[in-house]
Amino acid sequence: MAMSPPPPRRAPSSRPTPPLPDDVMREILLRLPADDPACLVRAAAGCISWRGMVSDPSFAPAYRLRRGAPPMLGFLYDDRPAGEHWISHFLPTATSPPLAARDRQHRHALDSRHGLALFYTPRSHAHFLVCDLVTGEHWEIRADPKCYKIIWSNLLQEMHSLRENEQISCNASVLCAKDGCDHRDCHGGPFLVALVGSDVEGDTYMNHAAVYSSATREWSDVTSVEQENVIDGTGHSAVVGNTVYAPCVEDDSVVVYNTREKKLSVIAAPLEVEDQEQQPYLDLMGLEDGMLLFASVVKPRLYLWTMEAGPRGAAGWARRRVIELGPLLPLPVLEDKSDVSAVGFAEGVCVIFLKTRVGLYTMELSSGKGKKVHRGYINKVMPYMSFYTGAWGRLPASNVASRAVVDATTI
Repeated sequence: MAMSPPPPRRAPSSRPTPPLPDDVMREILLRLPADDPACLVRAAAGCISWRGMVSDPSFAPAYRLRRGAPPMLGFLYDDRPAGEHWISHFLPTATSPPLAARDRQHRHALDSRHGLALFYTPRSHAHFLVCDLVTGEHWEIRADPKCYKIIWSNLLQEMHSLRENEQISCNASVLCAKDGCDHRDCHGGPFLVALVGSDVEGDTYMNHAAVYSSATREWSDVTSVEQENVIDGTGHSAVVGNTVYAPCVEDDSVVVYNTREKKLSVIAAPLEVEDQEQQPYLDLMGLEDGMLLFASVVKPRLYLWTMEAGPRGAAGWARRRVIELGPLLPLPVLEDKSDVSAVGFAEGVCVIFLKTRVGLYTMELSSGKGKKVHRGYINKVMPYMSFYTGAWGRLPASNVASRAVVDATTI
């Protein structure tokens, strides 16, 4: 019996696939990853409709609102060869502004927070420089003479002149001063620069603090208090609202400076260890879930403590974690007695930086995933967090007939 021929194949439909409804497409665009800004730029250049969605004034606030924190675009770190001047470097970890990803001669990076970076500028007519690395805006700040005892403490005079060595002895922080800000879009807003340092007057140790306001362009009066806690000028600070937390040297206490009330106080880290001899020095990293985060490394483990300040300066436990470093670091690093320590923390995205003799590693606290990001030996990392989509300037639209262009702007 003869077999019947197969039915003819149906010709493909020439009708185009119907486009997604605008509200559905907008939801898709809102979910594009913030740490890959190129996605939004490519989407905006895809067609007139998408470009309209991305450039709509309501899109940027909604895009930022979907995220708990801005993405980490990169991090700042310093290099100072023996006898040479400071050089500040920026290493991108995502698509970053061209203005950010460059070296800065005669700049000493001190802090990075709320989309701003703070530099000490010893060879400039200004003492400090605050920069928005996305927009390129910058503000020069001269220190009031009343702040000199904070910036150049006589505790370290025996090391040589700090001014000649391009060093400062205080802990410096930059923070957004916009009331009610969620710190997802701090561009162009007012800011504060807080200095917290220690000095000695006769046989008495003193802590001093002062704050600069970009709104008034003035420094506050210096707040001073007699205390035994010497502030670590090279450590990380943390900020909760208008309050700055600065670590101390050789102990685990933290000096608290309320920039609004102009008050200084001290809280002690709530340590509870079985063997005090095995307890390492704790480094203040920043904030996690609104609580101060401390870290230390006792190989092969990373120990994390979080605490929050209670009434009248009392400190209480929040939680404690221990993370195995074996899956992340090379075996020779774990076996060697050389230094392994936590040197930075990206708030909001919960990424911690670990310094080793073979390079710098990052670890995501949520997943435990890590990777090597730099070959050098870096003592302090300052992550830069901000929203950014302007890597390519003006891009031609895909609709050639319209001859339109799309502006890649800061989201």
